[in-house]
Amino acid sequence: MKTIFAAILMVLASLSTTAYATGTGTGTSASDVALQLVEKYRFGENLRGMSYEVSARTETYGMIVAKVGEQKAKQRVHQEIDKLIPEYQPQWNRNLAQAYAHYMSVEKLQSIVDEGQRSQYSNEFRAKQNDIGALMQSKSTGLLNDLLTKAMTTALQSVAQ
Repeated sequence: MKTIFAAILMVLASLSTTAYATGTGTGTSASDVALQLVEKYRFGENLRGMSYEVSARTETYGMIVAKVGEQKAKQRVHQEIDKLIPEYQPQWNRNLAQAYAHYMSVEKLQSIVDEGQRSQYSNEFRAKQNDIGALMQSKSTGLLNDLLTKAMTTALQSVAQ
C-alpha cells in the first residue's frame, strides 16, 4: 500500500490540474466554469493513463506478473482499471475543476473556455499549472489510491485462482 501511495505522489507531482472559488453573483461559480473547461478540453482524461502508469509500479503488479507474465498482467490490470474509470472520472474532473477555480476567476476561466489558447489569460493559466497540479495532487491522491486498490485487488484475485 505504501508503494501505491508513493507512486501516486510521484505521478501527481508532475501533473497539471484544477480548484475552488466563489461565484461572481451571476449564479455561475468559478468551479462550474472550470468544470466546463475540463470537460470541453478533456483535461481530466489523464486519469486512465496515470492509473496505468502508477499500477505498474506497485508490488501487487509484480505479484500478478510473477503469476501470469508481463503481457497478461498488463492486460488484466488495464481491464480492471478500465471498468472503474467511469465510476471515478466525474469526481476526478470535479477535483480538477476545483483546483483551476482556486487559482482563476470566473471571468478568466470563461475566457479560456470560449477562446482557448487565444484567450488573454492563457499565459497566466499555463503559469499556474505547478500550483494547480499541487492542489490537484492533494485533492485526488485518495481518489486514485481507491481506484487502484480496487483494480489491483480484483486483478490479483482473478489470477490467484
